[in-house]
Amino acid sequence: MSLRSKITTSFILIIVLTLSPLLFILQTRVKNLRMKELEHQTTQLIDSKANEIGSWLNQRISEIRIIHENPSTKNLDFYELKPYVTQLNKVLRNQYGNPYETFAIGGIDGQGWINDEMTIDVSSREYFRRAMATKSEYVISNPVVSKSDSKLIFIICYPIINESNKKIGFINGSINLEKFSKIAGNIDIYNGFTWIMNKNKDIYSIDAGELKKKYISSDGLNIIINNFQENKSGTASLKNLSNNDSTVFFSSIPYTEDWILCTLVENSMIHAQTNSITNFVILIGVILLIVAIFLAIIISSSIGKPLQVLKHNMIEVSKGNLRSYYEIDNNDEVSVIGQVFNQMLNEIENLIEQVFQVQSQKRNAELRALQSQINPHFLYNTLDTLQWKALEYNAFEIADMINSLSRFFRISLSSGKEFITISDEIEHVRNYLEIQKIRYKDKINYNINVDFSIEENLVPKLLIQPLVENSIYHGLKLRKQPGIIDINVFAKENCIFIEVIDNGLGIDKKHLVEISKNLHESIESDHYGLYNVNERLKLAFGEKYSITIESELQVGTTVLLKIPMIGEGFECLG
Repeated sequence: MSLRSKITTSFILIIVLTLSPLLFILQTRVKNLRMKELEHQTTQLIDSKANEIGSWLNQRISEIRIIHENPSTKNLDFYELKPYVTQLNKVLRNQYGNPYETFAIGGIDGQGWINDEMTIDVSSREYFRRAMATKSEYVISNPVVSKSDSKLIFIICYPIINESNKKIGFINGSINLEKFSKIAGNIDIYNGFTWIMNKNKDIYSIDAGELKKKYISSDGLNIIINNFQENKSGTASLKNLSNNDSTVFFSSIPYTEDWILCTLVENSMIHAQTNSITNFVILIGVILLIVAIFLAIIISSSIGKPLQVLKHNMIEVSKGNLRSYYEIDNNDEVSVIGQVFNQMLNEIENLIEQVFQVQSQKRNAELRALQSQINPHFLYNTLDTLQWKALEYNAFEIADMINSLSRFFRISLSSGKEFITISDEIEHVRNYLEIQKIRYKDKINYNINVDFSIEENLVPKLLIQPLVENSIYHGLKLRKQPGIIDINVFAKENCIFIEVIDNGLGIDKKHLVEISKNLHESIESDHYGLYNVNERLKLAFGEKYSITIESELQVGTTVLLKIPMIGEGFECLG
């Protein structure tokens, strides 16, 4: 298959393989997640509306409580009650537009007074008997027909309890169901239909016959009731009277025993937005596929031709023609490859010429290496000669100083080794201290304590001497009294600890923080020896080491190094 065909096919496959999973996910997971999200949001909205209806109903109950708490009510003093109820009805009518049909107040015999022209007998009513027989604060009736205007109403029956906690009568508040029909009708969710009912399928916001004729069957209502028995808020899946898949969102209404707020929505309305997005993505996918084919043809032609030319140049070079350069005529990737190819040809020619120079440089490097081995021997021999000359003149202190210096340099050079034994490192620092003792007379003393079991362990060379030098020049040198340096080397938990303690002038807290910050950020400061040790340890061990500095003014300073144990063949991490 030609490169042009491969590019065209690749473009088409990329678009198809990219869009197919997206469409599948959009059609399955995204659609389901969107449905769940919409169900959750709609359920929350229905819960909110149910709480709103419950709150409105609770206000009506509170108004009945006001009547109940009147002293004349608890005494069933109709002489005072009649004007009071008449006035209260007038106030509520002005304030709320009179949500009540009527108030009725009566005794436990069920005989009640509405106004001077109308009385009622509710002794045989089921809601009255429940109100008198149970401990419920109030009882709400099923829908009944009002005697005054033949409209559907429901009754809030509130028992009257006297000061002796005995039921002596009742208060009835009749509420027109038109109010609930208006509340339910104002709920508009995906063009759905909303109604209120109880678990006995008594309808409170619309005529039951109309509901079952236009929207939902009795079987559908049974499904809602069954789901309501399990969860007071949720959804029920069913088919509406048009045989379309639908979802009913329901929620229990507070301050009622078993009222349910229901909203019936066709699933097609819920999925409308998601389906619109899916169709849009499909349309875009088809357009992209067509554009991809067109672009693949153009791009494959623009890429294939210069690649063919470059291929020809490479074949020529493989035959030995190092002058087969690629002609660059634009700035695309193939031209960059061609430019690199041309540079490679030039490099090949240059490398051929440089081979002879490298051989010559190699011989010079070997000579310099031999020379570097000769120079230290000259230094040691000279120091030995100076020591013997000092002994000839009985300058024993000078002879000791030269001997310490000679041993100091031997360990410092260590034949080019990066790591030496702890015993050699201790000998190196001891030679340094002996020289300093001679220089500063009795002003400097020292103690060295080394764990015998780790003397042959390896450490980076010149590790302790820079720390001791810091202690002398920054701590002990400026003291008037003699100073002491303690050096402790010990092992713990596969790590080697090196501790240098002096009783010098110490470091103030501000300067100590600055030194620690400089070490962490590899910033060189006046404590160059400490900086040098830190950088070498960082190169050798990476993050597997630590330097801790503790100091107090006029008391002294402690520097603690912690490094991992190493053996022969160890290589620096840096």
